[in-house]
Amino acid sequence: MKEYNGKVRVVFKNMVVHPQVTNAHLAGCAAGKQGKFQQFKNAWWEKAFKARKMDDANIDAIAKEIGLDMAKFKADKEGEECKQMLAADQAELQKFHVNSTPTFFVNGTHVGGALPKEAFKQMIDEKLKAADGQTDYYDKVVMQGEKQFKSKGKQQ
Repeated sequence: MKEYNGKVRVVFKNMVVHPQVTNAHLAGCAAGKQGKFQQFKNAWWEKAFKARKMDDANIDAIAKEIGLDMAKFKADKEGEECKQMLAADQAELQKFHVNSTPTFFVNGTHVGGALPKEAFKQMIDEKLKAADGQTDYYDKVVMQGEKQFKSKGKQQ
C-alpha cells in the first residue's frame, strides 16, 4: 500500500466463516476503537489462528500484549456498536454474494481468493492507468455497475 502513496484505498469487512470465532471479529472491532485494529489482527493470526488457540483467554492475552486498555476493550467487545458493525459487514458482503475469504474487489473487479503480490500489483496498476486523469472515474465506471456498494462513504 505504501508504494501507491494514497492512490489506493483498502476497506476491510469482517466475514464470519466460522461462528466459533465471532468473538475474534468483535475483539478486532474493540481493538480498532483504540486505534490498534491492524496490530490486533496481525497478532491474532499469528498467536491464535495459526496456533489454534482462539478462546477468549488467548484473545484477552493478545489484547493485553498489544497494550490495549483492557476495561475498555472488554466493554467495547461486548457492546452493541461492535455487534452492529459486524452485522452490517455481514449484510453488505451478502449483497455482493461474497461467500469465501479472502475476497477482494479492485475497482469493481471481483477477485475470489488470494493472488500473488505481483498479480495484485499488476491489476492495481492497470486500474490506476484506466482511471488516470478522470476525476469521476470511480463514480461513473465502478459505481455505475455497483449501485448498492456502500463502502464509498463510511470506512472501517
